Amino acid sequence: MCIFGSKAASHIVSVSFALLTITSCQSVSLETEGAPAPDIELVTNKDPLNHPQNTAAVPKIQVEATITVYELNDVWERIKLGFQLKEAYEHPAVAKQIVAYANNQRLFDLIAERSSPFLYWIVEEIEDRGLPMELALVPIVESMFDPNAYSRQQAVGLWQFMAPTARSFGLQQDWWYDARRDPRASTKAALDYLQKLYEQFNQDWLLALASYNTGDGNVRKAIRRNGGPALKANFWELPLANETRLYVPRILALASVISDTNSFEIILQPVDNKEPLAIVEIGAQIDLAQAAKLAQIDYAELRALNPGYLQWATHPENPQNLAVPVNNAELLLAGLKGIDTNDLVTWDRYKIEPGDTLSGIAQKLGTRVDILKTVNQIPGTRIIAGNSLMVPRTTDTSVLTYLPNIRTPKASIIKPPLSYTVRRGDNLWAIARKFDLRSKEIAQRNKLSLASVLQPGQILDLRFASNSTHAIDNAKEVSELKLYHVQPGDSMASIAKQFDTDLGILLNWNEIAKKDLIFPGQQIRVYPPGAGIE
Repeated sequence: MCIFGSKAASHIVSVSFALLTITSCQSVSLETEGAPAPDIELVTNKDPLNHPQNTAAVPKIQVEATITVYELNDVWERIKLGFQLKEAYEHPAVAKQIVAYANNQRLFDLIAERSSPFLYWIVEEIEDRGLPMELALVPIVESMFDPNAYSRQQAVGLWQFMAPTARSFGLQQDWWYDARRDPRASTKAALDYLQKLYEQFNQDWLLALASYNTGDGNVRKAIRRNGGPALKANFWELPLANETRLYVPRILALASVISDTNSFEIILQPVDNKEPLAIVEIGAQIDLAQAAKLAQIDYAELRALNPGYLQWATHPENPQNLAVPVNNAELLLAGLKGIDTNDLVTWDRYKIEPGDTLSGIAQKLGTRVDILKTVNQIPGTRIIAGNSLMVPRTTDTSVLTYLPNIRTPKASIIKPPLSYTVRRGDNLWAIARKFDLRSKEIAQRNKLSLASVLQPGQILDLRFASNSTHAIDNAKEVSELKLYHVQPGDSMASIAKQFDTDLGILLNWNEIAKKDLIFPGQQIRVYPPGAGIE
């Protein structure tokens, strides 16, 4: 098996030889469709059986070979081909972690679904740098591929960057935008960081991964405590914190299971080996809801694909680009070309000062009180000094008529309808996210594959959701719904105790079995006592 091209794992080359006799010097004729067959000379430097080399003249043998190039359709296959740390998979500590992953189909379904918008680009970036593909699995252990994951240590994003570390690697953080939540920006920074750690620790990826988890200073202290020189440090022998001693084996265990899913009874849902997103440079600040309307996609989907933006608009200065599904990029560009600049909704930030009133701020900024109250979701007139307001740069209320319908609390969940009519640009992932369902379940109930291309006007049957745990029956339950992000060391039992609820109910509502493993960053539905949910 050979790999061609700069994207090393994009193609598999199969070579069929008419004659398998190998000599010390052979002329090989290769035939490919549409191209003349070049003469390639293969030279073997060593006899494979360590026999003395035959220095006598050896006649050249013409070998006919046919090369067939197969495109890989699944990103996971590229990942498997790029694994470089397989020797470490055999360690007993890795075997212990494999037990938690084997047969855990629900976990791998969740991984495939969450990673699908971002995984292709991450793999491309790792391949371009020639790094071990095991690094593509780090976001699973760090955040379960949730760009909005937030730890109690205040680490954020797919790669769980702390603010100081993020700044040291050039990740922008301000009121408008947090690059730690941006999958592309954070991936570049994380790989830069891992490469730096790799060089610091004598090109040892296990030590680099350990340092990524606990910090290079803690790893150096562990090396010193172990009494050996840094050049000969062995991760498996270091007195590291328990979290770090488990962190590296978990990444390796995931790689081991993914390498051989059949043996571990796992079906890894395919992720298309093509870029699902296009990056559209806007060139100016734009309201996200307005951009979603122009691109003809759901506002919630646009927010999910651009998690780095913290407010309702792109940054006033930089960045001012948007990730949208490839099929919607032209729609967005066409919409931007056809829109009057006066109709482009942009935003200012106003920091409330002592003595400020809504009427005074509205007069000062040339807007209206009702607009300020609507866009900032202020029920009365009370405002607090030190807080900030979003202020649209327009007095044309017709431009803002969509705002009350779009601006919903983050915790709200849309009740699934009995059926859903596919709109242009829709896909299973976006529909599932919109109604808090699983794309796999929608596909199964509608006799589709996860790779199915949906057609506008196609009707999807969602009746299965109306009686499931995903259905929300009333506004009270929605308001009392809370999502908890799993922290390192958490268990379902400890979460149930923390929220004073029954473990069985908690497991049932989240469709989790007692034996299932939960991971940092994973979202758990929890309800306070008296919510009335059984």
